[in-house]
Amino acid sequence: MKEYTIKQLAEGFELGKWTSLDLVRMYLERIEKLDSNGPKLNSIAEINPDLYEIARELDAERQTNGPRSLLHGIPLVIKDNINTHDGMHTTAGSLALADFIAPYDAHLVTLLKKAGAILLGKANLSEFAYFMSFDDMPSGYGSRFGQVKCPYSDKIDPLGSSTGSAVAVAANLIPIAIGTETNGSLTAPAQNNSIVAIKPTLGLVSRTGIIPISHLQDTAGPLTRTVEDSAILLEAIVGRDPADASTLKTPDKSYHFSQTFDKPIDDLVLGFLTFDNITYDDEEVDILEEAKTILGYKAKAIKQVHFEHLQMPNHKSLIYEFKADLNHYFSTVKGSTKITSLKDLIEFNKQDPEHCLKHGQSIFEAAEETSGTLQEAEYLEIRKQLVIDANVLNRIMEEQGIDVIVMNRRTSHAPIAGNPIVAVPAKALTDETPRSLFFVAKNFSDDQCIRVAYQYEQSTKKRIPPKSSETRT
Repeated sequence: MKEYTIKQLAEGFELGKWTSLDLVRMYLERIEKLDSNGPKLNSIAEINPDLYEIARELDAERQTNGPRSLLHGIPLVIKDNINTHDGMHTTAGSLALADFIAPYDAHLVTLLKKAGAILLGKANLSEFAYFMSFDDMPSGYGSRFGQVKCPYSDKIDPLGSSTGSAVAVAANLIPIAIGTETNGSLTAPAQNNSIVAIKPTLGLVSRTGIIPISHLQDTAGPLTRTVEDSAILLEAIVGRDPADASTLKTPDKSYHFSQTFDKPIDDLVLGFLTFDNITYDDEEVDILEEAKTILGYKAKAIKQVHFEHLQMPNHKSLIYEFKADLNHYFSTVKGSTKITSLKDLIEFNKQDPEHCLKHGQSIFEAAEETSGTLQEAEYLEIRKQLVIDANVLNRIMEEQGIDVIVMNRRTSHAPIAGNPIVAVPAKALTDETPRSLFFVAKNFSDDQCIRVAYQYEQSTKKRIPPKSSETRT
């Protein structure tokens, strides 16, 4: 089946090639063929029971009033840790939340519905966004639905926690999707499933109604097959939210990513980053050199950046933040699920270890031992040092006049410091070694990384679809 972009789908509506109802049926057929059967990718957790009614209503509205936005009538899936106040559950991939139907929409869901997008369903994920156990829990596994698979090869780790969202887009089960990230859970599955992701600046997208790990790092973002589609989808979910203080710090300006993604980059200085204490293989070296050649002709200037990569033990701070933030989240949905706290989760899982504790819950248990107040001296010192170490990219950009850093290794710098990141495929994925380039900019300069990522993508067009997903073994 052809891979369509948002604009191609919108043009098809205008030309009368299809309706929203047609698209819903087309993608459901694809899900049935590849996700539920065939290779059984297992990326989709749940289908919206109101799907057909929503599609018909949006088709009728288009005929009467025209489209609300480019997303009007276009199906997407969202990660199953994002609240929807409808007939779908919000479970974080856990059997413990199998009964939970959220009492309110996440803020970003409200914005997507306002834009006329169709929530086709929820996507599977690594249970509790891959923050449950240190004990070799595989990416893409959850006790509720099992293991998500990479559509390119069973031997490729789907990686991160937004695995279902990434796999569904990569396998063309859906045109676009929303995932979430704390430290790599958008960019990692984007890399290993050869698609595009944007981790926006912390505060650009509200986290209200998202099952959390840390209010200091969590964000939602788009997973798509093109930079343009990610720019369009990101614009739709940006907005201040009184219930999320981080969004109130957003600069008072409009974000027109859908209009600026293809703007020339001749006003930008790029820094190409390599780490002095990391050995790069030949393919990585070639990818970065190719990017330097391509973007060097387009940018205002390029600079070489290098320093030693420091280990940043982010998990040590997240363990403290997880208990405080998760318990707060459960207080906002009280009465909608039997689980009211992290302690309840732990006890529920102990009652059915065969199904719920296949890979243990050592992170849960470590987090429960903290006070939940975020006042421990040890925690405050850990977080303080992490922020200092993570901000090295910001210091370099400021000191050297660099607008966007280009690198081919994922790091914790941007997730901890809140910087935006765009991941773009950097090779045709015909083997078992996925590669991406990552573009990092200063906070709230998401448009700059998007513009550079787009120029790289359009000059290289590395991504290829999974090879014959229907018959792969």
